[in-house]
Amino acid sequence: MISRVSSPATATVASPTRPPVSAATIREAEKLLKLAGFNPGKVDGRVSPAFQQAVKDFQSAWGLSATGEVDGRTLSKLRATGKSIKAHKDDLYVNVGMKGADIKTLEQRLQRLGYDVGKADGVYSRETADAVKKFKRDQPEIKNDSGALGRHSRKILRQEVKALAHAPERRRLAPTKAQRRADANTAQAAVERHADGSVGLREGDRGGAVKNVQRHLKAAGFDPQHTNGVFDERTRGALENFQRKAGLDVTGRVDAKTWKALKKSFILSKKPASPAQARNERSGAVKASEKLLKKLGFNPGKLDGLFDRRTEQAVKAFEKKHKLKRDGKISAGELAKMKKLAKRRGGIQVTAKMRQLAANSRRTALSMGGYSGQGFCARGVRLAILKTFGFNVWANGNTMDNNLPRSKFRQVHIPLKEALKIPGLVLTWEKTPTRLGSIYGHTAITLGDGRSTASDFVERNTAYVTRYGLKIFVPIK
Repeated sequence: MISRVSSPATATVASPTRPPVSAATIREAEKLLKLAGFNPGKVDGRVSPAFQQAVKDFQSAWGLSATGEVDGRTLSKLRATGKSIKAHKDDLYVNVGMKGADIKTLEQRLQRLGYDVGKADGVYSRETADAVKKFKRDQPEIKNDSGALGRHSRKILRQEVKALAHAPERRRLAPTKAQRRADANTAQAAVERHADGSVGLREGDRGGAVKNVQRHLKAAGFDPQHTNGVFDERTRGALENFQRKAGLDVTGRVDAKTWKALKKSFILSKKPASPAQARNERSGAVKASEKLLKKLGFNPGKLDGLFDRRTEQAVKAFEKKHKLKRDGKISAGELAKMKKLAKRRGGIQVTAKMRQLAANSRRTALSMGGYSGQGFCARGVRLAILKTFGFNVWANGNTMDNNLPRSKFRQVHIPLKEALKIPGLVLTWEKTPTRLGSIYGHTAITLGDGRSTASDFVERNTAYVTRYGLKIFVPIK
C-alpha cells in the first residue's frame, strides 16, 4: 500500500477588523461635523455616503488618512475642534478642521496678499493655517503666531486687502545719488535672464534691487510689509496687485515693463509742485495744498495728503473761479497763487457752518426786506445766527461786535474786499452817514460772492457803501 503524504491545508488568516463603531459614536461625530461646518446628512447615527464624505473632508483638513471612517484619532480631532468652536463662539474664531463660506473668503484674501493656502475651497486645512501663521508674522500688530484667525486678526486681514483697492500712487521725495544708483541697478536686474528662461526679479531673489522694488511697491500703496531685500510671498503678492491695478500682465516678476511702471511711484523732486501735483500723488506737499484749498473755501475732502478725485475737483473749482487752465493739477504758479490768497485772507478756513450761516442770512433778508433796508439789520443777523448756531445775540448794529461771544467768534483783520469773498463772516460798523446809522451803526453777514452781504435785506454792493469803523468776525468751529 502506497502511503501518500497530503500537503498541509493552507490556513485562512482572518484580516484584522476594527470593532464596529456604535450608533452613539456616529451620532456624536455627525453633530460635531455639523458644528464644524461639514454636512454629514441626517443626524441619525447611520453611516451614509454624505457622512463618509464629510469625514473624509474633515480628515483631509487635518492631514489624516481620508478613509471616511471614524477611528480614534479622527474622533479625538472632532472633539477637540468642537471644544474650540464652543469656547470661541463669540469672537469669530476659525481654525483647522472647520468649513464655511466665510473661510473661503478668508482664504481668498490670504491668496490676494500672496500667501499659499492650497485650494481655496472653504475648508480650513493645515495649508490654510500655515498661510495664516506667515500672515501673522508679517503683521506687527498681531502678537500671536497661531494658525487660527479670530476677530482681531480677521479685521486686519480685511483691512490689508481693502487697502489694495486703488490705482498705483506716487510719493514725492528729494533725489539722491544713492536712489538713482539703486534705480539703475534695478533696471539692470529687471532684464537679466535666468537659467530657466525667465527674465527679471522673482520670488526667492535677494539683494539691493529687491529692496528697491519693495520700497517702490510701498510708495505705490501696495505694502510688501518688508523692505529687507528678500523677495518673499508677500512681496510677490504686492507686486501682483500692483501689476493688476497698473494694467500689466500679472506675472509676479519684475521685468522691464513692470519696472518702467513701478519706477514712477517715486517723484524725485525737492520742489512741492514741480512736476505738478496730480491725481494719485500722496505726499506732505499734497496735504499742505489740501489745507490751502480748504482755507480758500474749496473742499478737497479728507486732509490726508492723497491727491484723489475730491482734491482734483477742488482744484478745478479753484481754477474756474480764478480763470486758470482747468486741468485739475497744481503747478508751481498755481500753488504760489493759493498761498498768496490764503495769506491775504488771514488764513481763514471756510467751514460748513459758515456756508450755512451765509445761506440762512440770505433767506432771512429776503423774508424781511428783500433788497431794501428796513432798519432792522441787527435783527436779521441775530435770526441768522440763531438758526445756524442755536443761540441769540442781542445787540444793535454797532454793539454786535461787543456782544458776539468770543468762544464762538474771533476777530480777523483783512480788507473788506477780501472778506466779501468769504461766506459767513459777521461785519459790524460803528456808524453810517444816515441819522439812525450814526447812532446804531450797521451789521451784516457776507455771502461770499465778492460783493454782497445780508442782514434785514440783501445788499449787492457793500464794498462801495460809505460806512465807518469796520470790524470783521469769523465763526469758530
